[in-house]
Amino acid sequence: ILKLQFLYFIGFQKKKEKKKKNTLVTKSMSRMSKMCVGLLLAAGYSAGQQACNGMDCQAVEQPLQLGIQKCTKAGGCQKDGETYITMDANWRWLQHEDTYTNCWDQYKMWVNPDCSSAADQQKCAQNCMLEGVDYGKYGVTSDGTSMTMKFKGPDGNIGSRLYMLEQKAEAKARGASKADPSSWEYKTFNLLNKEFSFTVEAPKLSCGINGPIYFVEMNKDGDMDGTYNSAGPLYGTGYCDAQCPGDMHFVKGRANIPIQNAQGGGADSAWHACCNEIDLWEANNVSTAVTPHPCEANGTDVTGTYACPNGADKCRETCDHAGCDFASYRLQYYSGGMNGAKVNFYGNGLKVDASKPVTVVTQFVTDDGTDTGKLKEMRRVYVQDGKVIQNMNATVAGNTHDSITDGFCKDQANTFDDKVQHFSAKGGMAATGDSFTRGMVLVFSLWDDKEAHMLWLDGKYPQNASDSTPGAVRGTCGPNEGPPMQPEQNYADVTTSYGNLKYGEIGSTFP
Repeated sequence: ILKLQFLYFIGFQKKKEKKKKNTLVTKSMSRMSKMCVGLLLAAGYSAGQQACNGMDCQAVEQPLQLGIQKCTKAGGCQKDGETYITMDANWRWLQHEDTYTNCWDQYKMWVNPDCSSAADQQKCAQNCMLEGVDYGKYGVTSDGTSMTMKFKGPDGNIGSRLYMLEQKAEAKARGASKADPSSWEYKTFNLLNKEFSFTVEAPKLSCGINGPIYFVEMNKDGDMDGTYNSAGPLYGTGYCDAQCPGDMHFVKGRANIPIQNAQGGGADSAWHACCNEIDLWEANNVSTAVTPHPCEANGTDVTGTYACPNGADKCRETCDHAGCDFASYRLQYYSGGMNGAKVNFYGNGLKVDASKPVTVVTQFVTDDGTDTGKLKEMRRVYVQDGKVIQNMNATVAGNTHDSITDGFCKDQANTFDDKVQHFSAKGGMAATGDSFTRGMVLVFSLWDDKEAHMLWLDGKYPQNASDSTPGAVRGTCGPNEGPPMQPEQNYADVTTSYGNLKYGEIGSTFP
């Protein structure tokens, strides 16, 4: 039960505490801030505050505008309403509504007395509030048609995760304020028998860093209920993915306070949020992958207490964590006889040149060629320097593939990994496509991997595998290259930019 009260104005003097995700602060209320809060209460909004710079009380959460176009072959591409991006709730300051002190600190711990044990899930959720963010401090900027994300923001914040959202049609019709969280919802997509394209530029995105754009089946209302979660999409609530993350501060209305492992192996998150995921683009300048991850559940599945305790693997019962990836370096290395010298498709200076802007097109082909058919294939096309580049061919299990199909996924599973058909067991392409019929939310992210060091994307994984192990080599990066093994501060100039976002009929978004 989640009361993520939305924060409109904060008139506090601020003492910053640098951290990687949430910039957590200690505050003392000023007279001006009390006046701001009073005005908002009089206007009928929920109590809550947002950071002010001294006595200069600023406006609340203001998502950045980022447009997208909807295309048809006959009519071309037209702007698809007014769309915006907002920061995930985990990156926001979380404060206690009465004491204005941290509920969550930079060491990823609940620190408020109201959040001291798993039994406090409801009380903690009721008494902790989210704050709006200054996007510039996270290194996120937008000119309305393209967006840039910096790996290290000016204030030292590392990485970010953003979602596309829009005002509800009925809210716009009645002239609702953009400051009212209840007027917002995540923009959802159904791309069956359609394609999605974007232009990405990330020449300095090197080993250990990933700049993905993807879809997840999170709820379009961000799990907002108006009582315990009055923050909703405007404040980036409700995230889930096929990795079943346990680090979300709140999941389905519950404060995610760690609980003691039933096996006595330490603390584990109380809740894990699992849902279908389609990775359109996971990439740096070494390697790239497109990967569907089907799940058994529809929408956000809260897997429950002890969902993934130490020593157990219950989350794998819900989603295909690894997914069925068409990874350029991995497949070309294997198809070329375990010879890295034959890898020439994607990377700096290669056929698809990662040092230059490139338009990435993903097509979702149905079995009957209609919008109501079952998904049977995911195709990839690139456009660079005015030239259309078809996807590479890969030979796996004696069969040649250039797209993701159930047949490709079965061949890859039988050749790579553990030979277990996780993808098909979770419903394969059909289940992946079914998630579109319920609506999927667009996600942008920039991050480093403190557990596997991103080697599953750009290096050898698992690390102890032989170079001759089928599928183990996914790139040229070593285990000590890039963050977090190298200081994250050294990557302040690393950025990724996304623009020219389009979707529509197959063949309508690119020349």
